[in-house]
Amino acid sequence: MMSRSARRILSACVLSAAVAAALAAPGAASAFTLVQCEGGAIHGKGSSAQKLLQINIWNPQFNTSANGKACNGTQGSGGKPAVTYTSTGSGAGMESWGVETKAGGEIRFGKENAFVGTEIAPNKKQSEEITSHGAAGALLTIPVAQPAIAILIHLPKGCEKATGGPAPGRLAMKDSTVEKIFQGTATTWSKVLNKAKLVGNSECTKSLLSKAPISRVVREDGSGTTDAYMKYLGVVSKKEVAPGKTWSQLGEVANNTTWPNEAEHPVLRGNGGGGVVKKVAETPGSVGYANVADARANAAFVPPAGGSEKAVFWAVVESNKELYVDPSTNGEVATVADSNCAETLYTNGKKKFPPPTTTELWNEVTTSKKQKNYDICYITYDLALTKYSAFTKGTTVEEAPTEAEARTVADYLGYELSTGTGGGQEAAAGNDYAKLPTNENPTLSVLKIAQEGVSKVGF
Repeated sequence: MMSRSARRILSACVLSAAVAAALAAPGAASAFTLVQCEGGAIHGKGSSAQKLLQINIWNPQFNTSANGKACNGTQGSGGKPAVTYTSTGSGAGMESWGVETKAGGEIRFGKENAFVGTEIAPNKKQSEEITSHGAAGALLTIPVAQPAIAILIHLPKGCEKATGGPAPGRLAMKDSTVEKIFQGTATTWSKVLNKAKLVGNSECTKSLLSKAPISRVVREDGSGTTDAYMKYLGVVSKKEVAPGKTWSQLGEVANNTTWPNEAEHPVLRGNGGGGVVKKVAETPGSVGYANVADARANAAFVPPAGGSEKAVFWAVVESNKELYVDPSTNGEVATVADSNCAETLYTNGKKKFPPPTTTELWNEVTTSKKQKNYDICYITYDLALTKYSAFTKGTTVEEAPTEAEARTVADYLGYELSTGTGGGQEAAAGNDYAKLPTNENPTLSVLKIAQEGVSKVGF
């Protein structure tokens, strides 16, 4: 008869073998031998909507915050691995991980490209393109924050301000009007004023406004903000807006730079969200879209240069019949605040929201129509991997991901999602972003699902 101690040893061996087998299975994370904060320096790329959040807030606070998830020299091993970020746009970030990569483009998963920021949550094909570069492991689409998209307005030449209407001093835009402007079917200013009047010099008259063209200002680069914006437009109108394409289909490709009716009504383009803001600011008669953080960062859109009673401002947008909402919780002032997304309702197409895990597809997620909250909010994501060691196709030994880099990805994304004093979520709130949605039911809490996703990051 086997002794009790022998049975314990055998059970331990069986358990160890089971754990090893589980870790070796495709999609399973390899356990770290390194402890928190013992990793190496890493660099992230992608989303321009995350630019200010990453560079000005999360990157420095990861090495200075006293929060238990940070690495300021007192947590974990006592290390301070540095994290930096380059705003390339979501499309370029995803291309660097193998999505619709152009000929000659580099694909890397290591130190210089350890995680990708994006609002283009990969669809099934795009996820498969990324994972095809690994021998095993799964892609993690991890929610990190909620930005709001502001509709940027520069009144026509000669017009000094807007009066009357639902939002005196600014324009109140119906969601159907916003959709028609960017579809290229509402093309003159007289069609979009919604009971407001524009006042100014002799160039700003009713007869001239009936002919004054609206210039659409859009991104010149593949953009996650564009994807989120087009998904919103797709909620407003589900019809085809280009040959064989709905708004959602136009937005989901990595290089989403095609707009309806460009031949008849050309668009102006800016590089990155900040470039769109700049282009609208310098172009009378234009309408654009950008993260509210980028809009507020440009002095042309806030007092004293811009805002209410000025020619340059962001609009309030219809969220329900005759209910118009600002993208920021404190309106058009220079002081930063929360994006007005804390109570925004999301939908996941025909599937239940939120998706149950970060290994599921999040590409159908968008806002619901006709709610009491700001409509044009969205979730921004960071992409990571369950098994970085498997993603070495097309790389040299020097370029291959290391455990130290994967460790820092896990630590850093964990800090982004940390709560409480000095946490990444608290730092995002109040800086023109909003924290992720939470719920007492963990299966309905986007924050909880994201945090569980980070626990799957491995080497």
